[in-house]
Amino acid sequence: MSKTHSLSIAYRFAVFYRFVIAFIVGFICTAFLSVALSYLFHLTFPKAESVYLAAFCAILFYALFVILAFCVQSLLKLTIYSIVISGICVFLTIGLG
Repeated sequence: MSKTHSLSIAYRFAVFYRFVIAFIVGFICTAFLSVALSYLFHLTFPKAESVYLAAFCAILFYALFVILAFCVQSLLKLTIYSIVISGICVFLTIGLG
């Protein structure tokens, strides 16, 4: 008798899905947010400072997005939250650009 149990396919899919949402969708949202923030900061700061500040804020956003993606228990809530956040970032980029 083996002391280790095989993980179910559903559990493996859930972990892979959470990984994709956390890192890949988070990266896409970060890219859009960085562009939107650089447009927004360019109104008040010189170009170089606005790009650096936007990149710094986007990195902080990415770290929080990944942490919160693994804190949310329900995959349905995680999907809804990530779609809403992605939509906000895309519409900010389209609206400001």
